[in-house]
Amino acid sequence: MSLLQVSATNRDPLRCIIVDDEPIARRGLALLAAGHPDLRLEAVSPGPHEALEWLEENSADLVLLDIEMPGIKGIDLAARFPSSTMVVFTTAYSEYAARSYDLDAVDYLLKPIDATRFDRAVRKSQLRMDARRLQGSAEASSMLILRADRKFVKIDPGSILYIEGVKDYVKIHTDSECIVSRITIKSLLERLPENRFLRIHKSYVINMLCIKSYDSTTAILQSPPPESMTVEIPVGASFRSELQKLHTPGK
Repeated sequence: MSLLQVSATNRDPLRCIIVDDEPIARRGLALLAAGHPDLRLEAVSPGPHEALEWLEENSADLVLLDIEMPGIKGIDLAARFPSSTMVVFTTAYSEYAARSYDLDAVDYLLKPIDATRFDRAVRKSQLRMDARRLQGSAEASSMLILRADRKFVKIDPGSILYIEGVKDYVKIHTDSECIVSRITIKSLLERLPENRFLRIHKSYVINMLCIKSYDSTTAILQSPPPESMTVEIPVGASFRSELQKLHTPGK
């Protein structure tokens, strides 16, 4: 396994636009954005319709988006952006916070916005962009990129022995170490080669190429040489049929 870290000095600034119907709020955000080294302010829009027109001809990495605007609320406007466009909501109303995160917003800033809180939102946006770039390079090489211990970690799926799910994070047991990442076991399984990994318990996913033996209650896994260690994994009753398909004729 190897580590990948994105150097801040090699980053391109995020292309950013501001959408806010309040002149004073627009000016304040424009000052913060124009003075931030990780942002390149591309446009300042007084309303949703102007923003949509601009985005038809241009693209942005990040939109600083007010929620309470005449015509179209920011929440509804964000749903019409390209999926690659990140959003940081800016508003004086805290009651929209839960719905904003349903839209996968990077952050939610309450007005008046101070520089420290603004900088934190920009950093979160850059981290999300970093993850996308790393995942893009990983897809080209069939590697898996996850955030673990405040770093981006590149993992060869072939080195994974099994995965253990614990609430909202996982422990990825490779042939040499254990990597902890805050992701659900279901989400991780969707990113792994489906012809290699099998969920045999609500808390366990195994590398099928590492199966040494199994029965209706237990699977014994063996890591590749030189370690060649063995580990016993429980088989859940509701997942038993999937494991049994491995030796069913015609499967």
